[in-house]
Amino acid sequence: MRKVTILLLSICLAVISQAQNLDEILENHFNAIGQDKLLDVQTMIVTGKVMPQGMEIPIKFIQKRPDKIRSEGTFQGQTIITVYDSGKGWMINPMTGTTDPVDLGEMQIKQMREQADMDGVLYNWKEKGYQVEFLGTDEMEGTEVYKIKLVKEDGDENIFYIDTENYLILKTNLKTNYQGSEVVIDNYFSNYKPVDGILIPYNMETRMEEQTVNQVVIDTVKLNVEIDDSLFIRPEKSEKDNEDEQKNE
Repeated sequence: MRKVTILLLSICLAVISQAQNLDEILENHFNAIGQDKLLDVQTMIVTGKVMPQGMEIPIKFIQKRPDKIRSEGTFQGQTIITVYDSGKGWMINPMTGTTDPVDLGEMQIKQMREQADMDGVLYNWKEKGYQVEFLGTDEMEGTEVYKIKLVKEDGDENIFYIDTENYLILKTNLKTNYQGSEVVIDNYFSNYKPVDGILIPYNMETRMEEQTVNQVVIDTVKLNVEIDDSLFIRPEKSEKDNEDEQKNE
């Protein structure tokens, strides 16, 4: 009986210690990035470029609380617009031959929903219904990191690799389901710069199966500028597109 009691006590102490480690790591992370100042940010406009498969595309991200985000990318003289607002999303891609808005797919909605969370998924994770677990320390390309696993209600798993010295996120490893298959996406973050007391990664790289599939380089970040809600409203179809539909009926 005494051995059982000692075993149970050891388990309880281990659980308490893990919770304390998790809370301490997250608190240090939030302090490092300036989370308190980020909470006061109502809008954000980011300009830069994305570089998928060797191409270079100018991009602009427009974000507004509580969960609105719009991206504008220019390619071959055409502007591709993607918008997410309160659980719904749409896109206008003139390169498909139409300027009509179309619904975003399931994977795009997931990605945009997370991007629209200005505070980051780790902040207030309990209130958001997520499960978070401290996995211990590891080494990533010569740097010691804390590993924290976050699981969403839909089963998506995201492991955060946080530098043990400066408490900045260096990498995330996302496991998600797409059309019945597991997809693994690694995102790397670097070149953190302060913007009004908030540390923001100016370089991001996405890898799948250890191959780089996209890079994002930020040029400018503007905070708390006025943004009209009309930018997030889905436009009506153009008269030309309506006429084309009627001809095809």
